[in-house]
Amino acid sequence: MLLTLEQLNVAYGAIKAVQDLSLEVEEGEIVALLGANGAGKTTTLRTVSGLIRPRSGKVVYDGHVITHWPAHRIVEAGLVHVPEGRRVFAPLTVRENLELGAYTVRQAGEVEARMKAVFAKFPRLEERQHQLAGTLSGGEQQMLAIGRALMARPRLLLLDEPSLGLAPLLVREIFATIKDINQRDGVTILLVEQNAHQALQIAHRAYVLESGRMVLSGPAASLMDNPKVREAYLGA
Repeated sequence: MLLTLEQLNVAYGAIKAVQDLSLEVEEGEIVALLGANGAGKTTTLRTVSGLIRPRSGKVVYDGHVITHWPAHRIVEAGLVHVPEGRRVFAPLTVRENLELGAYTVRQAGEVEARMKAVFAKFPRLEERQHQLAGTLSGGEQQMLAIGRALMARPRLLLLDEPSLGLAPLLVREIFATIKDINQRDGVTILLVEQNAHQALQIAHRAYVLESGRMVLSGPAASLMDNPKVREAYLGA
């Protein structure tokens, strides 16, 4: 198992954001984490990537307990987080943003090789490589945020709301890219997404959170047919 969360509890002061959460992600999977706003999805990802410390419970990645590892060490181990809202460095160019994604790379020439691979996946980034990131469209910024994460050559990619605020055509493009990253590049993905229909179409399995607790889990296809999921998240 590549990632395991064991009885995770996370709180902001007196507010319990995640309660007794246990889940697993196998290598090679796309696993979706679904739920309404405030369900604890983003908090879960931030805890996994070392940005938040849990009150109790464990995060196990590739056989190592990483619950108290610093975030930079987690990235170096191949677990990379693409945060909600893109969070690109607006005053820097596209190329400079991508270079920052490879800050752990030491080998000469490796950064440029990785950048070429990102440009092959996102040709628009190559066209705009000298443009300031803050002047890109929302879809282009999302491509840049994912590309920056790929510069670290992740084994496990945490994606938080990659389709947020994007037009339907761009949403389909982003999800096709996520599927390609999983299938062609062999990257395992834990995906938080409000667009449950799109997420379940590309995911192998999914978990549903409500008020910080896991209430449903199973293969994506079975959750797509689950009446509760269809009513709450698929508009059926």
